[in-house]
Amino acid sequence: MFSQVQIVNLGLSKIASSRISRLDPPQSSLERFVAAGYDHWKRSEISKRRWVFALEHNYALAKVEELVGVERPYKYSLPVDCLRPVREKRTEWVQRRRYVYSAEDSLKITYVADVDETEFDPLFVEVLACRVAMESVEYVTQSNTKKADTKALYDEAVTEAAKNNAFVIGPEDVTSDDEDFPFLTARY
Repeated sequence: MFSQVQIVNLGLSKIASSRISRLDPPQSSLERFVAAGYDHWKRSEISKRRWVFALEHNYALAKVEELVGVERPYKYSLPVDCLRPVREKRTEWVQRRRYVYSAEDSLKITYVADVDETEFDPLFVEVLACRVAMESVEYVTQSNTKKADTKALYDEAVTEAAKNNAFVIGPEDVTSDDEDFPFLTARY
């Protein structure tokens, strides 16, 4: 199990930077820089892929409201820890902001959850550390040429995680009537 500070220091070591001692409250300029971006980087990396450790399966959504005269009359609220719902085969619901609309009067979904560092897969820790390095390299080294090196480290970490089935590979289901992706059907 890694802490936020350990993950950040792992990333900073990849760019030969000095280490930090805390993120809350940050004291040095490097700590302030990393503290300002860490939560965003973490959530972004978890959201990008269907990481096995972050998937919440068969979660029953809470019905918020029932609409009248629409194709999908049931409005459901996404869980607080939901970064994004996962569209599985044969789903008919659509997402709008933090709500899901469905024709079904009870709905279970799979979603990518915003999980704590204690639940991270070691391969994800490596990916997140590489993201920290990639985001921090220019700030730390004052050199934008080293960013390509950290991007290569990041890509290698993602490839390694994929080889070891740390996240689900493959496209999510998209239906032809999904209003979120009209460009998919507009051409045909």
